[in-house]
Amino acid sequence: MKKEDRNTHWRLSSYYVAAFLFLLLLIGRLSQIQLFEREKYADMANIQYQCEVKLNPERGMIFDRNYRPLALNIPTTSIAAYPDQIRDPENTSIRLARTLGKSPAYFQAKLKSHSDFAWLLRREHYDVATKVEQLHLDGIECQTILDRYYPKGHAASQLLGFTNVDGKGLSGVELAFDSVLKGVPGKAIFQRTGTRRLLIRSEYPITPPEDGQDVVLTIDYLYQSLAEKELRQAILEANADSGVVVIMDPRNAQVLAMVSEPGFDPNSAGEYHASAWRLRAITDLFEPGSTFKTVLMSAIINEHLAKIDDRVFCENGKYKVKGETIHDAEPHGWLTVGDAYVLSSNIGMAKTSLGIDKRILYKYARDFGFGVATSIELKGEIDGILKPTSEWSGFTPVAMAYGHEIGATPLQLCGMFCVIANGGFLLRPTIVKEIRQGDNVTAKGEHVEVVRRVISPTTADSMKNLMWQVVERGTGKHAKIPGLEICGKTGTARMVRKGGRGYVPNEYIASFGGFFPKEKPRIAMFVMIDNPKGGRYYGGDIAAPCFKRIAEQIIAHEGADRYFPTEDLKETMADRHKPKRMPNLVGFSTSAAEELADNAGLEVETSGEGEIIFAQKPLAGKMVSENETIALSTQANTARTDGIKLVPAVTGLPVRNALNLLAAAGIKAVVDGTGKVVQQKPSPGYRLKVNEQVLLHCESSIDLRKLLVL
Repeated sequence: MKKEDRNTHWRLSSYYVAAFLFLLLLIGRLSQIQLFEREKYADMANIQYQCEVKLNPERGMIFDRNYRPLALNIPTTSIAAYPDQIRDPENTSIRLARTLGKSPAYFQAKLKSHSDFAWLLRREHYDVATKVEQLHLDGIECQTILDRYYPKGHAASQLLGFTNVDGKGLSGVELAFDSVLKGVPGKAIFQRTGTRRLLIRSEYPITPPEDGQDVVLTIDYLYQSLAEKELRQAILEANADSGVVVIMDPRNAQVLAMVSEPGFDPNSAGEYHASAWRLRAITDLFEPGSTFKTVLMSAIINEHLAKIDDRVFCENGKYKVKGETIHDAEPHGWLTVGDAYVLSSNIGMAKTSLGIDKRILYKYARDFGFGVATSIELKGEIDGILKPTSEWSGFTPVAMAYGHEIGATPLQLCGMFCVIANGGFLLRPTIVKEIRQGDNVTAKGEHVEVVRRVISPTTADSMKNLMWQVVERGTGKHAKIPGLEICGKTGTARMVRKGGRGYVPNEYIASFGGFFPKEKPRIAMFVMIDNPKGGRYYGGDIAAPCFKRIAEQIIAHEGADRYFPTEDLKETMADRHKPKRMPNLVGFSTSAAEELADNAGLEVETSGEGEIIFAQKPLAGKMVSENETIALSTQANTARTDGIKLVPAVTGLPVRNALNLLAAAGIKAVVDGTGKVVQQKPSPGYRLKVNEQVLLHCESSIDLRKLLVL
């Protein structure tokens, strides 16, 4: 065989051998895939053309006790993009920007991302979907998503809380009952085409979602809304920082209203500072002041430590004990123990506490629910402060006699008044009436849970009588409604510094709590006003009138006969519609003035482009009928072209209003004193030159040197 033939034969043999080996390898690999790795590659194929989609359940609704919706769901549009399907991102961005009102750069940043999916906009108005779909843009998809909506706006905002963009509860009831409200997601399998379209296949399984359950609260929306309105008015009138109202049914400890002001709109929660989200009724701690005398007085009666008509000398308003000096707001000589409570004598109550075993004081404070959380069905509740007796100083029992050296929440204080009202039982407060799945009630929350008996029925009746006297002739007279027997107690506490070391000068917390009617009470309420300014800061002056206005409106709403009134009460309720004395609105901002007028049942017409009210007609103090139109002006009339300004009249105004008025006129002022302006220099109408200032002499109607609380 020639050499060339041998080479050719060798090459052919090598080729056949290689081909045979490759064929064997191919057969082996195919056998491995078909026999041993079939499921693996089947799963990979499924991933490429199948798509598992999470089916979100509808979040449960939240209702008040009368099934008024407080939180529900509305359809919104979310716009998604698949960047790898978009051939011309710049043109797509421009067209989206024209339609949706955002800059093209915003959309370009989203569309040029390296991810295969991006949200462009979320939870837009439902009509947006129609506009986007009309553009027929590749890679752009509109999805309908149910969004949380709160139809009552600010009402019960801290109590309800809110959800995040993914529908998860972040605060309030939304957080506490998130597991109940959110439901159980389902899933569906779709076939995905090359253009990412999803097709339903009958052989692919669908697991439907389980919608969330509805939560029905014990809250009454009407109680909640009227309490919010009256609390806002009280805060405005007192120029206070904030306030809380808690209303409960003392028979079962159901919470009928839980109000914190200032509030927020949960539909746009992100626009508010986080402090506005706080449910102050369970998260804020303060010294209760004289309202806590109710605990000491109950212990005295229940343990027979003293008789109500025993006498105690109140040192004419000043008493030094254990190295500390105690003051009374009003000086008293000899008082009965009962009158020391009714007239809120700190000295009288402190002297009475001196002979009492501190273990008894601690026991009753704990039994009334202080120092431990109430266990209401909400997140974030604090325990309060009740130090063990081993940490008490010699002065602690004396301080606790008038509500110092102890920390409590508004809910705990309202619970204390419920104990007296219901005959001596501490009940666990509840906020949930029931939980429903459609028409079916899956859980009831109305059962009464007794924590313990605190005092005997006889003691409770004695305390009711004393608390009624507080309103009739004591420090709570501003809560009195003729014909209705209201039981209550005032409290005024100094503001504790952050960290618990000492007190903030001239800052107080005013409070009033109680219940009505005296026999068979149906409503218990606690009102707290934080840091009132302008000279008045006592609970009887600031919080008691707010309590009264709320009580009047509850009675008007429910019907006066429900609270066993006399004919005098019906006449009193009718008096609410008689002519009223015109309030002072000068110096308030336009929004504050309009709200004050609205709360008084008066309509206003505001002229001018300023932000501060400079004049009103009729003048403050004049009698006006309900719905009479009040003319307000924001026109300063103080500036001249030569730079000289005319000084406005501010005598008689609260100092804050006067400063607002002068600042709006571009005039600086120096203040001497606190309270209302009693004299101004220069006089009204004076032609004030550049850099000249106005001196305001102010006096308070209350002696601020009396630092002890009621």
